[in-house]
Amino acid sequence: MSSDDTAAEAAATAVPQADREGECALAGCAQPLPPPGRGRPAKYCSKAHADQASRDRRAADAAALDEPLRRAESLAGRLPEAIGGLQEQLTVLTDALAQAQAGALARVQRAEAEAVAARQAEADADARAAEADRVRARAEAAAADAVQARRAAEQEAERDRAALAQVRADTAETIAAHTQLRDAAREAQAAAEAARDAKTAELREARQAHEQDLARRDAAIRAQTDQLDAARTDLARTIEALTAAREALATASGEARTQRTRAEAAEHARDAALRELQTTEARAAALDRRVHELQTAADQAAGEAADTRAALRACEAVSDRLETALEAARAEAAEQRERAARAEAAAAAAEAAEAAAAAQGPGDDRHDQDDGQTPRPETRPDNPRSPQQPT
Repeated sequence: MSSDDTAAEAAATAVPQADREGECALAGCAQPLPPPGRGRPAKYCSKAHADQASRDRRAADAAALDEPLRRAESLAGRLPEAIGGLQEQLTVLTDALAQAQAGALARVQRAEAEAVAARQAEADADARAAEADRVRARAEAAAADAVQARRAAEQEAERDRAALAQVRADTAETIAAHTQLRDAAREAQAAAEAARDAKTAELREARQAHEQDLARRDAAIRAQTDQLDAARTDLARTIEALTAAREALATASGEARTQRTRAEAAEHARDAALRELQTTEARAAALDRRVHELQTAADQAAGEAADTRAALRACEAVSDRLETALEAARAEAAEQRERAARAEAAAAAAEAAEAAAAAQGPGDDRHDQDDGQTPRPETRPDNPRSPQQPT
């Protein structure tokens, strides 16, 4: 293996080493990094290791570019001698050129990445410098606040000293008042002792009076004992009377149970009557509602009847007018019939006269003229136009 291959492998193994946190990025070095300062953070433990890493990267880049080129030149020199395997050699040459191009691109990309990292480190350094300025400004503000706080503390101490002096004065006044109270307490103690002596004498007198009272109470107790014996005798007689009363009470209890049974039956009957009354009330309420509904219907019917009566009166008025007109028409019709009858009678008489005149001959006319009599028409029962059968 050549030195270029070794350098390439060292550069390849140097990349994972850079990912170790807090250690030197050079392959094979585990030394810790120096403490961070202003500017770009360190990746190597020393300047020598940084230079060695740079040389390793350049050697790796050269190996990634020069070795494929040398192989390509060697293959190109042997190309006239191996014309039969031209296609294979061209393929190998193409692969070598592709590897060389890839190595060059990787080198360019790494350079660009380092440039970006450098710009980022510069931006980080600027940001840290700005942060340091802000920290300094905050520290100055904190110092000013501390000065103000110290002044406020001094003022507070002055107020505390004034308050302490006031407390001392108040304490002196309190001590004086306490002394006065102590003297007054001593005087009160003397008065209390005198009152105690007087109370002791009073208690002695009260004790004697109490003993006398106890003697009187003993006598009263003995008298009450005698009365109690008499009361016990009366109690025995009362118990006998109570026994008789209990027997009477048992009899009365039986009668009371009988009366209670009757009362329960009466209560059941009352409950039944109440239920019946409730049913009746419900029916009455229903009837009231029905009556109210009927009353409402009657009112409506009355209104409708009033409307009907008004309409009937209007119809009666119209009927009266129609009857009056009908009677007038009937009278006029009767008059017309009478006129027609008279006209028909006159026409019948005229026709009868014409018929009679037509039925008479010439001799009859002469005979009639001789007799000087007026000719009369012949009346026959079958003549429809005779006066005996008016039309």
